[in-house]
Amino acid sequence: MTTVDERSTGGQRVVAYLVVGVVLGGLLVAGYLLFHSARVSAEAEAKADLLVSRLAQAGARTPSRDQVVRLLGTDGGSTCADPGATPTPGARRVLSPEAAARAQRLVIEIYCPEKLATGG
Repeated sequence: MTTVDERSTGGQRVVAYLVVGVVLGGLLVAGYLLFHSARVSAEAEAKADLLVSRLAQAGARTPSRDQVVRLLGTDGGSTCADPGATPTPGARRVLSPEAAARAQRLVIEIYCPEKLATGG
């Protein structure tokens, strides 16, 4: 016959189970957040690739995909937040007004087409 030598109390086992549960819960939350950020990054990169290719088709100079991802993210950034905004006084124009309008239209078409349909 085998004899079991019990050295832990019921309270110690409850604490151990709670610690294991909290650690596993933390790992689940961390995994979800990492998965979500990777999915968002993939979406931002796909939109950036589309914008860069559309700009190239239009004959415009194209920024790098990383620059577009940082600037516009997945939602178009400030361009989609306020499509009718004009540059602040003193801001240096790099593009002609026509080229800037075409580039802004491409951004809106890709990142927030609902703003294009409603006019703002």
